[in-house]
Amino acid sequence: MRLDDLILKSTETSISLDEIHLSTHNKEQVQQMLDEFNHFEALMQYDLPIANKVLLHGHTGCGKTATAKAIAQELHKEIIILNLGSFVSSKLGETARNITNIFKKVARQKAVLFLDEFDYIGKVRDYDSKDSGEMKRIVNTIIQLIDYIPNDTLLIAATNYVEIIDTALLRRFQVRLQYNLPTKEALDRYYDDILKKYPKQYQKLTRVYDISYAEAKDIVTHSIKKQIITAEKNKASEKKHYLFSYGTLQLEKVQQETYNRILSGSKDSLTNYKLESLEITNTEVLAKSEQKFHPIAVKTLNSEDHIEGVIFEITEQELLDTDTYEVEEYKRVLETFNSGKEAWVYVAKNT
Repeated sequence: MRLDDLILKSTETSISLDEIHLSTHNKEQVQQMLDEFNHFEALMQYDLPIANKVLLHGHTGCGKTATAKAIAQELHKEIIILNLGSFVSSKLGETARNITNIFKKVARQKAVLFLDEFDYIGKVRDYDSKDSGEMKRIVNTIIQLIDYIPNDTLLIAATNYVEIIDTALLRRFQVRLQYNLPTKEALDRYYDDILKKYPKQYQKLTRVYDISYAEAKDIVTHSIKKQIITAEKNKASEKKHYLFSYGTLQLEKVQQETYNRILSGSKDSLTNYKLESLEITNTEVLAKSEQKFHPIAVKTLNSEDHIEGVIFEITEQELLDTDTYEVEEYKRVLETFNSGKEAWVYVAKNT
């Protein structure tokens, strides 16, 4: 397997540190680390080490991964991401070599190495199988790699379970940032920051607390999408259509029972059509129209043939209601009328 195949590619849009809701302590710690990297040469003159090994730990969904990416962006460095939970090869003998090669790649590029699920390789005490010796060797390899990582290279590790990581690993990190569930006030600021990107009509939602930032973002995203889709559906249902009626749909009784309102329209005519008579057997249509025979438009090749009627303005839903009213012998087509207006008209299906 190629080395690049072991590295996760980030598809997320870049994020700045200002957009991450860090605690005051974490913000100060991150800024100190950034300052040390930005004044690297000045510190090196006095042989002062750079705090280049950072452990992010705490509740899931509170910004650890986002922080790592934002730090890399702030330092203008490439970030190389490894999820240790899926990285450790089924052939354990290959893992130590692969990790060593990745550390070398990071050092060459003076990049940021982000080790996610860091606790995966820290649970040595839990291994009682024949592979426990190999896992211990992997941990020892990582300890050595961390010890010798160059000053101009940044290592960031993240875990939700810092308490189960071997203390020998923990001691290597000069900076440790803890991520807790945000307070109600912090979540309100986060909700406000996300919602302000959207139109005011979509900003109403029930806010949930005692959750992570990631969970809050999911709630906002779900609410916004639901509101947008509902608005689009309403917009579609209110879309205006023109419908030409030459028969029973002109009757107020039929309109009231079909649309729950009386339609208004204008007279118009359609050439190349003539009217014939159709016997209605549908009991529901008969009850509405109280007419056994309905006119039906049949297309002809004679330009002198025409039919008179009224063009009504109706909504999308009302057009669908009309489809239900008309019996199967009719089909709906779009035609251009003598006024120049385009409108739907129901004609003989075999036309």
